[in-house]
Amino acid sequence: MGNQPKKDLNYLDYSKDAVEGNTVQTTFKFQEVPKSEKALKLMQEGKIKDALALIDDALKEDSSNFQNWNAKALILDSSSEYEKAIECFDNALRLNDSDFIKKDKASTLYKFAKVTFFPEGDYEKAMDLIDEALESLPEGEDASEYLFLKAEIYESLGMPMETRLYYLKAEGEFEKANQLSDQIEFLKNSDDVLITVSGTNFYKGLDPFENGAIFNLVKQPDNEHDSDAIAIFSGDEQLGFVANSQYTLIDGVKSASEIKSIDDNQKAEVVFVFFDRYVVLRLVGD
Repeated sequence: MGNQPKKDLNYLDYSKDAVEGNTVQTTFKFQEVPKSEKALKLMQEGKIKDALALIDDALKEDSSNFQNWNAKALILDSSSEYEKAIECFDNALRLNDSDFIKKDKASTLYKFAKVTFFPEGDYEKAMDLIDEALESLPEGEDASEYLFLKAEIYESLGMPMETRLYYLKAEGEFEKANQLSDQIEFLKNSDDVLITVSGTNFYKGLDPFENGAIFNLVKQPDNEHDSDAIAIFSGDEQLGFVANSQYTLIDGVKSASEIKSIDDNQKAEVVFVFFDRYVVLRLVGD
């Protein structure tokens, strides 16, 4: 049927010209309300079945009208038919690449992830949807809700680094998030032999571990708790141990057992404190 012109409802009004006193004819035109708008009004009234019937009728008349597809997407979204709604948003976007459609699509993708897949433990699907939502969300729109959900998904997956990163982004702590992101990349890609420290609470805490500070590593083969133990000293003062258990290690670092063949005069330099909790050091020469 193609594009149909909007119907005009006209009426004539005769009145006296204010200046000349002549009778003039004025034509007023009223455009018929589009079916897409009527369908959305029905949706707002809770008449979803009627709204869908009307918008389907509109699409039969004109399937090349992006407003019809967008209206159907919104109606389907309101009835939690998220997958069908996303298909309709995509049809609308192929016809009109407007930000308001992208924003509505992002919202539907978010709900699809949060309501359907996240509670069921299908974290991979939930992550795919939230990533697509973030990609669809127009620049400048508030993404905090989306980033919080992404952090929650990472938390459920047992990925603490990524969890912290996205909570920071969601809270608007972008400087800290960028710093943490750089640290994560360093841990993944560094060619250095990296270690972390355990037991700091029994000594001086994290205070001595300033970036660039260098400490001595001392093997303790006679340690009654762990024959692979390696203590960390500053001069004659012990500050902790090289981490050697799954509870004190993070991805990208070596355990004490993995570096037990170090020389007796081995030193380590502080690179950074990760998560405000893990001191990351790299092995260095004399």
